[in-house]
Amino acid sequence: MSATIVFGFLALSNRDRVKTFRAGLSTTTYHCVYKTTIQCTSGIVVLAMLHVYSPFNDVMLPDNMVAFVSTKVCIPMTTLHDPMLLKGICVVAVLGDPTSDNYKSGIPNLPHLMIVGLGSVTSPTRTLVDGTSKAFDVISSDYVWDMKMVSTVCCVFDSARPQWSKTPVPNQNMTIFYVGQFADVVLTGGLHMELESIALNIGMESRPSVSTSVSPVSKKHKFVAIAPEEGGWIPVEVRKGDEGLPSSPIVSPVNDWCKAASSTTATHQSQKSSCLVTPQNETATKGMAALSAVRGRGKARWS
Repeated sequence: MSATIVFGFLALSNRDRVKTFRAGLSTTTYHCVYKTTIQCTSGIVVLAMLHVYSPFNDVMLPDNMVAFVSTKVCIPMTTLHDPMLLKGICVVAVLGDPTSDNYKSGIPNLPHLMIVGLGSVTSPTRTLVDGTSKAFDVISSDYVWDMKMVSTVCCVFDSARPQWSKTPVPNQNMTIFYVGQFADVVLTGGLHMELESIALNIGMESRPSVSTSVSPVSKKHKFVAIAPEEGGWIPVEVRKGDEGLPSSPIVSPVNDWCKAASSTTATHQSQKSSCLVTPQNETATKGMAALSAVRGRGKARWS
């Protein structure tokens, strides 16, 4: 039980399309391969190659286009000489003209990839030369580029910082979950990573009871920062101040379902100006199913 995931912004170049044949299968799988680099907080740059599933008629991204990616990763012990291998899970291109001087000005200031991993500690915790930093090695494996590959990282945290002052160090062979950023290259192999969070003794535990409540229905905006109203969920009707926002084709059908629910459910009679979907209302549940179907048909490709 292990995995290593990285996410953040990467500049892509040298695109190429490759075919993958699997033994015993007659089908052919197409992927796009891009060259890129991973910036460490120390200023070191590490070469990497991104492997993304892509149908043969997809348009490949032009050189120097930036994309937000989440990928599986293989961090080899020979990082000084060999590129890291990235297997794309989600790739979202930053639209615009990559040759323009203003192209990167609107991209969030996140030049260093975040890394999230689940793996086993393979070394005792050691104190570095500064006297306060603690380090230990973690190994994990995952399927990257259609084969099982191993990643090795050296996790480091500064015990002098208040957030780490009471954190116990992991024991050798312990399974941990960690989050951090790439910091530097380890001369003996792998990458040095600055820890931001860690959880020790990861294993199977009894599962807590899971709520069966229905997910809320809201107006389809890209991002929402509104807390649900007391006693229900956010109305799907357009609020005052939202009139200038782009309209969504899924709002009207949802409102129709909500109005039907409001006229047939006694609990909705006390609501004043909006329709709130409740898990007990069968009509609203059907509306949410219709909403999901519409969303599925309108899903856009990243390319």
